[in-house]
Amino acid sequence: MKKSFALLLFCTLCVTLHAQDAVFFEFSEGIEDPALNSRMERQISALLTAINRAETNHTSINYMGIDIDERTTQSISEMWNVVHFRIMDNDIVEHCFLVKNSSGAVVGYQVRNIAVAIKPLDNTYIGGDTNREACVNIDSKGSIIGFNFALEHDQWVKIIKEGNLLHDLGRRMQILRWLEQFQNAYVVKNIDFMEDFFGREPFFRTDEYSKEGEHPCLSNLREVFSDGGYVNVHVDSVAVKRNPSKPYLYGVTFWHRWSSIAQRDGGVVFTIWDFTDEEHPIILVRAWQPLDVDDDKLFKMSDFKLP
Repeated sequence: MKKSFALLLFCTLCVTLHAQDAVFFEFSEGIEDPALNSRMERQISALLTAINRAETNHTSINYMGIDIDERTTQSISEMWNVVHFRIMDNDIVEHCFLVKNSSGAVVGYQVRNIAVAIKPLDNTYIGGDTNREACVNIDSKGSIIGFNFALEHDQWVKIIKEGNLLHDLGRRMQILRWLEQFQNAYVVKNIDFMEDFFGREPFFRTDEYSKEGEHPCLSNLREVFSDGGYVNVHVDSVAVKRNPSKPYLYGVTFWHRWSSIAQRDGGVVFTIWDFTDEEHPIILVRAWQPLDVDDDKLFKMSDFKLP
């Protein structure tokens, strides 16, 4: 009798814990196709539930049955190796944002405002809020193609409002997605991403105002990324400006600060984006300035010879 009662109690506990991990996601609005709507809701629910189960059981995330691309599973798994996190709400209702190209065709979808609680693995998580937000990117067929910790909500809303006003929301959402990938590159210690950005020409610095082949911060990042432990990064004061005479060019300025248990650094980054190829924009110019740079000395598009 005692063994039967203990078994029943154990099974009940397992079911309860399993139910606590489940996340039910649905759209409040945004998708007209009912079949696609249901498919996306199932995929997002499955991913968020898998994250919670892995956090409860202290295991890796099981992506079985989830339509998610390999690059995204690799990115999430790299995050998971550094820090665990948990979806804070079990019942989520959020708007679906449509990602459109310049002709107005929908090329993807995005869901934001997913509250997550950071669960540090050790004492290397310093200087960072344990309450964050995540965003999920989905392609036009309903497959998950991205999961990142999101930029601050106010930053994102400001740029979205500008996009709606200037009718270039699709381009700005591509820039926002890249900014969140830049931010996440610190979390997952993606040195390839950093070398591609800071190490490729043309790269400009203000101390000599000259073109450099590689920024000195890369040596610090290589050392920090190889040491282990969490790297906290904060991206803010994002400004996106479209060139009035060449509307396919955009200047993007943002401040970023990062810290680990051993080092801290940061700077003001300025980039020029070329949207001549709407689906595959390229970054023409990468520039870095120290955090204490005067506002009147910040890089702008007129400082560079544009194509």
